[in-house]
Amino acid sequence: MRASFFVSIACVTLGACASAGTTGTGPASQTISVVGPSGNAQINSPREASSNIQTLPFTVDQVWRALPVAFDSLGIPVQALDNAKHTIGNTNFAIRRRLKNVPLSRYIDCGASQMGPSADDYDVRLTVLAEVRPGEGGATVSTSVQAVARPMNYAQDFSACSSKGSLEQRLIDILKARLAR
Repeated sequence: MRASFFVSIACVTLGACASAGTTGTGPASQTISVVGPSGNAQINSPREASSNIQTLPFTVDQVWRALPVAFDSLGIPVQALDNAKHTIGNTNFAIRRRLKNVPLSRYIDCGASQMGPSADDYDVRLTVLAEVRPGEGGATVSTSVQAVARPMNYAQDFSACSSKGSLEQRLIDILKARLAR
């Protein structure tokens, strides 16, 4: 049931983003579920994650087949997959310091401390979602990244981080390179 709940949230989130037709943001706030050692927590956070919406000159099926490889290339395990709605992603990916070999601070901003960017030292829960739809001149791909984080050594609630837009763009770049082969 939990996986279907997250897929539903992913579809609603991506649907709101895709209808905009341009890069932009979705609803003013959202509820994020985080599972931690003390149980489940619901976080109502401002929606600071941006969406990256781009049309690629390929069919929906071509792009859809390439998306799992793109997620794998980034080091993001696919946890949610809906073939009928062409949505894919991971809605609660626990990660620390790096995504594959890239520091998290390159992708998200969680503030900074005297030691440097907090994203590189915090316990992070990352949501990365993509949806493919038919578009004029090809397939429209909508990607979004959301994150919450908290210090590793302190009993503190998760706080919202903001996306820098580079992870969304990196996913698109990997797709383009893969499809150009």
